[in-house]
Amino acid sequence: MTPPRLLLLTDFTPLSALAIEYAIRLAGPLNADFTIMNVVRLEGIPKANLKMKSLEKSIMHLSEEEGMELVKKIRREIKGNYTLRFEAVKAHTVADAVTRFVSKQKVNMVVMGSRGASTLKKIRLGGTTVAVIDACPVPVLAIPEFAEFSGLKNIVYATDLKHVHRELDIITEFAAIFGSRVHMVTVMPALNKQAMEDKQQAEEIVNNHPYKRLDFNVILDEHIPGAIDRYIRDTKSDLLTTFTHNLSLEEKLFAKSVTRKLAYLGKIPLLAVKRQ
Repeated sequence: MTPPRLLLLTDFTPLSALAIEYAIRLAGPLNADFTIMNVVRLEGIPKANLKMKSLEKSIMHLSEEEGMELVKKIRREIKGNYTLRFEAVKAHTVADAVTRFVSKQKVNMVVMGSRGASTLKKIRLGGTTVAVIDACPVPVLAIPEFAEFSGLKNIVYATDLKHVHRELDIITEFAAIFGSRVHMVTVMPALNKQAMEDKQQAEEIVNNHPYKRLDFNVILDEHIPGAIDRYIRDTKSDLLTTFTHNLSLEEKLFAKSVTRKLAYLGKIPLLAVKRQ
């Protein structure tokens, strides 16, 4: 197995430190290659202003110094054969920096901290985590406050049943590394004729799938995020996985994406995979 390559985002807060520790305890035993990135955002600084240019250099220098100290601290506290480096980059937004890095490097996953937000912020502003999930072509692992890696015994895969076969192959390949049980879950308001057909097709795929630590559950509920949240608590699951798509303008304006809403629940880590 080729060692995975992960991009870990930091703003030097306790939340980002927690996310980095989670990622290294998750993938460090796989001899992973980690890059810790701090994005320095300097919007509105006049480039012709020499004082501002000097300030920009100072901020970058401080970021690099703090990043090197962070790398040393992690290496002292978490032993292993993983590779670890730090980069400070300039960008307008974190999502811009991540997209640019991922387009140039062979990154398997992006990891970042995720904090809940108010309803107003969800609808009008989005949030850094959701912006990265929306923009990033590779899976994004969002780690909430107070998360602690203790293995991945149970993974919940929330699905709309549209691309089950392809998505199950991706999830079970990941789950097999950790010997996880995958709980495939779909939430429906009612079992009409189309829903019954979709359910039967999904059951057939699950029954014939080579990965046997797998089950399929249908929940009848009008509120998808709430139903999934309750299921996660009932099964004591360790990770939630969803597949995302490029959002329409209406979805962005009115926060209609289920993945966006789940990202703000913040109960367990969320692995968001971009649907190709």
